[in-house]
Amino acid sequence: MSNQRSFQRADRVSQQVHEEVARLFLTEINDPRVQGLQITDVEMTPDLRNARIYYAMRDDEEVPEDMGEVLDGVAGFVRSQLASRLKLKYVPEIRFYYDEAVRRGRRIDDLLSNLRDD
Repeated sequence: MSNQRSFQRADRVSQQVHEEVARLFLTEINDPRVQGLQITDVEMTPDLRNARIYYAMRDDEEVPEDMGEVLDGVAGFVRSQLASRLKLKYVPEIRFYYDEAVRRGRRIDDLLSNLRDD
């Protein structure tokens, strides 16, 4: 039962981290290289010590080649902001990952749209 409870807590914390990180990118990170960045998902480990943050670009924009370096550069700032905004015993280590599922979904939508047009 405790294992199930920890997963439920991880899901709740994932949602909180998702909201806070998205808010940070919208309001406080002014780097023009992250304009158009969208946080798509956050996965927490059951012990809440690690967070995988998935992102995509809005409006079918291409991901800049240096986006990984840019996100690694702001990870410390994001983590410090999470520490002050969330009431957690440990602030999770964060890693950013490009969300391939969004790109694949958009491609499928385009293919289906082309089929309907024909």
